[in-house]
Amino acid sequence: MRLRTLVCVTSAALVIAGCTSVDLSAPVEDRSTPAPGTSSFLPETTQPAQTVPVPQQTQPSHLKAEPEPQASGRIHTVAAGDTIYNISVRYGCNPRELMAVNGITDPTQLSIGRELSIPVSRSDGSTASEAAYVSEGQSLTPPGEITTAERPATPEEVSQNKAAREQQQKEAAARGEIEIRWPVQGEVIADFAATGNLGIDIAGKKGDPVMAVLDGTVQYVGNNTEGYGQFVIVRHNIRLPGKGSTPLITVYGNTSRVLVRINETVRAGQKIAEMGDTDANRVKLRFEIRQGRPLDPMLYLQRR
Repeated sequence: MRLRTLVCVTSAALVIAGCTSVDLSAPVEDRSTPAPGTSSFLPETTQPAQTVPVPQQTQPSHLKAEPEPQASGRIHTVAAGDTIYNISVRYGCNPRELMAVNGITDPTQLSIGRELSIPVSRSDGSTASEAAYVSEGQSLTPPGEITTAERPATPEEVSQNKAAREQQQKEAAARGEIEIRWPVQGEVIADFAATGNLGIDIAGKKGDPVMAVLDGTVQYVGNNTEGYGQFVIVRHNIRLPGKGSTPLITVYGNTSRVLVRINETVRAGQKIAEMGDTDANRVKLRFEIRQGRPLDPMLYLQRR
């Protein structure tokens, strides 16, 4: 019994002695360098800066020099509300090329009635918008001016805008306050009385643009009425008070070339023909306004 007690005491002493040699402190892990695939929010250690070679930037392919734009032979006459951007969208061409072909440096200075040559559409089919040029640092806006790129109108917006214009014209006509633009810029060489109370004759040069005076629809194109040569009739969906129940129409006679077809919709300021001397003794435009019977155009044309 005494021997067993001695053995137990000796064993316990050995166990305690062994435990005192064990390192009981918590392990310390060096985290100064993040493990691969992890991130550290600790401040960076100060190490000598290393020079990192910067690869030479190459010019994006879409900004490389392009061939000189070429005119396609198509012509657009500037009308109210036209911009370089919406003209380029309408014809599917590049706005920057449209400016280059026509020698335009300031896209905000487009005069109504000016004829623009339409460039050949780019072979890649792109019609880069003003927004794209702005993002590339090549804005179409002159330095010092800020503009917002205009997006093309949707078909619904085009229809709504047309309806709004027609409504405004109807309301102005109903009040007798309608005032229309001139079809050409020239001297009146025969007034209403001199033409037999039919219209007025306006002088000009052969080939000068003849423009629709109001929004409307081409009702007739012909060359079968004496004294009118090649002529166009445009029907407008408005009526002047006390002037008859039929819609207002405008007549453009003695033209050298007609550029529209029957039932084609035209806008105010759109080129529809060119001045000429067909069935006339000189270059002129016979212009008439009719609502059942002829009206004196000078009562309705804008004062100048």
